Amino acid sequence: MDSSELEGILPVALKLGQQAARDRHRRLLLLEGAADWGRATAHAIAEALASAPTLWVGNSDDPCALAPSRATDLLGGECALLVIDTHGGLHPDALGAAVGTLRGGGLLLLLTPALDAWPALADPEAERFAVYPFGAADLNGRFVARLARLLVASPAVTRFTSHRPQLAMTEISAMRSESSQQPHRMPPAAPASARGVAASADQQQAIDAVCRVAEGRARRPLVLSSDRGRGKSAALGIAAARLLSMSERHIIVTAPRRAAAEAIFKHARAVDANATRQPRFIAPDTLLAEYPRADLLLVDEAAGIPAPLLESMLSRYARIVFATTVHGYEGTGRGFELRFREVLDRVTPGWRALRLSTPIRWAANDPLESLINQILLLDAEPASDHAFTRLAVCCDPMLPSFEVLEPDVLIADEPLLRQIFGLFVLGHYQTRPSDLRHLLDGLNLSLCILRLDDVVLAAALTAHEGPLPEALLEPIFGGLRRPRGHLLPQTLSAHAGLFDAPRHAYTRIVRIAVHGCVRSRGLGQRLVHALAHQARSEGRDLIGASFGATRQLLRFWRRCGLLPVQLGSHRNATSGAHAALVLRPLSLAGNQLFDQARAALPRRLNVLLSGPLRQVEPAVIAELLYDCPHAGAPLDANEIRGLIAFSQASANLHTALPALHRLTRLALPRALARGALTPEQIAALIAGVLQQREQAQLSALLASQGKAQTLHLLRQATDRLLTVAGLLNKDSHPIG
Repeated sequence: MDSSELEGILPVALKLGQQAARDRHRRLLLLEGAADWGRATAHAIAEALASAPTLWVGNSDDPCALAPSRATDLLGGECALLVIDTHGGLHPDALGAAVGTLRGGGLLLLLTPALDAWPALADPEAERFAVYPFGAADLNGRFVARLARLLVASPAVTRFTSHRPQLAMTEISAMRSESSQQPHRMPPAAPASARGVAASADQQQAIDAVCRVAEGRARRPLVLSSDRGRGKSAALGIAAARLLSMSERHIIVTAPRRAAAEAIFKHARAVDANATRQPRFIAPDTLLAEYPRADLLLVDEAAGIPAPLLESMLSRYARIVFATTVHGYEGTGRGFELRFREVLDRVTPGWRALRLSTPIRWAANDPLESLINQILLLDAEPASDHAFTRLAVCCDPMLPSFEVLEPDVLIADEPLLRQIFGLFVLGHYQTRPSDLRHLLDGLNLSLCILRLDDVVLAAALTAHEGPLPEALLEPIFGGLRRPRGHLLPQTLSAHAGLFDAPRHAYTRIVRIAVHGCVRSRGLGQRLVHALAHQARSEGRDLIGASFGATRQLLRFWRRCGLLPVQLGSHRNATSGAHAALVLRPLSLAGNQLFDQARAALPRRLNVLLSGPLRQVEPAVIAELLYDCPHAGAPLDANEIRGLIAFSQASANLHTALPALHRLTRLALPRALARGALTPEQIAALIAGVLQQREQAQLSALLASQGKAQTLHLLRQATDRLLTVAGLLNKDSHPIG
């Protein structure tokens, strides 16, 4: 690097550091151009600020660089100088997570290619957004183009290029002169919370609220939320240390990963480094498997933990605090709070919410926080409730227009993009910055909305999948190939055993969301029907979706005409539920495959329910079996008489169980469709007969007093099934 050029940049970097330290704000210095130049400049600045704790994130040969894929491990950490090198690829999640570690008074060095050329360059980190047979070089770079536009327009960015520094030489000279007179000051000392003392009034309020959960009435959980840098984890650590200092308590901390909760332990130690009692970390799955004693359970970054696991914690532990980051990278806290609220209201109606708003890691109105929020749409919101009040006056809310939006139109309309992405954030449990890049750059994606005036009522993101080349059918079926971006045909082939599935063309509904002000008005179904019509006109054979199976979601898709054809044998790490796949045929070829898939589902369930699907909720299994086709040999006369004897309490369960298992497989789908069974009888048949659960689990599931009550439910259910199957007349005699 030319020494005169470096002499022009270093004073600017030092000056920015001085301004940042003075205001406790964070500053961004953009170094765009050749990779070698940018890295050499960044190293020179880091050397000039040698005493500053430095973090380097990027895919490079630099031994100090942290791979972007590991950036989420930084949650809870801090640095004073942050270098983000995008020459090896731009990872949106890493950008958001790393910037959150930069404390007030710190400096961000962002290394990029020349902004005008960047969108056209192949990005290795974009490979995961490319679908077979395409690669990263085929992506159009809309996400990067928007990022470059925002960087150029932002007053928070000081920009240098490898060929022409953006600051005039006279301004550089002035900065050099001023910085030489004022030695660089490091960012101010850590806030009070790092020394075990509350650093703001709302942090103190949070500490007190956590202590009240531990000492007050049971079954009154607390949901603690904040943006990054507000001292949420510090409040948990300080409160835990204080509680442990007052009496012997068992306090357990859980989080998506141990690193995500490190700040809790750091701040607990800051209260008393010599304390003999400390909180204990246990991973969520281990916590629920072992169920250790806890006088207080602290769940940090709760939005990153699957909802079924959180609900299990809520039901098992009497004193619990859920903490979540509102604009987070473990999953958005806004979606968590809205969707988990229903569970809290049902299980623990006395729960309480508290929001921390005062920034601690940096001063209020931090320009970098605003810029990153804008770039990653971390603060995106759907249309305001006020907009719907206006619509109710001037428009008919039941006449929205169906529109297919081109991506180029979307990035040119920032308010529309913010509305749609905000809708997806609130409609889905976990949304990350990388989802924005997927939305803008995905090659096989289509975005459709229902809009009334300028307000988006509902939105759906769909993907075109299949058909795949004939040469791939055998490798996919055998599990040897997994072509990226073709989830439906691959799952149906490799997991549902349908060899011909990749020959068909699919539309997969990736995301769908309806604004909270117009839910339960049929708009979701209307949007799905419009999507199906669109897919049929495009020559697709089937429309489908894959999601974490719950009774509510399976019912929604059934109302939309999409029926279940597959259930994964393992719980998904993100949703905590087994992945269900639903389909609706759109062509003659699609009908044939759909019929095969529907017929195969009960056969698979019959085998797997007593094995890997043994712990799936009976309500979910009931939705899967609802009116499901089943072809099986009819019961013989001896089986029917044995079942009648069992239903009339004259035969024991073990004698009748083989026949009852066959009867349940044959008649339960029809009984469910006719509403012939009570919820308790359904649960008893599925958990007791099909899943073969132990009596202790059955008693807990059925809220029964023991084996006698479980048997009573099974006898009643057997009588109903015999009637539905046409094997028993009204006088409880076998027919024929």
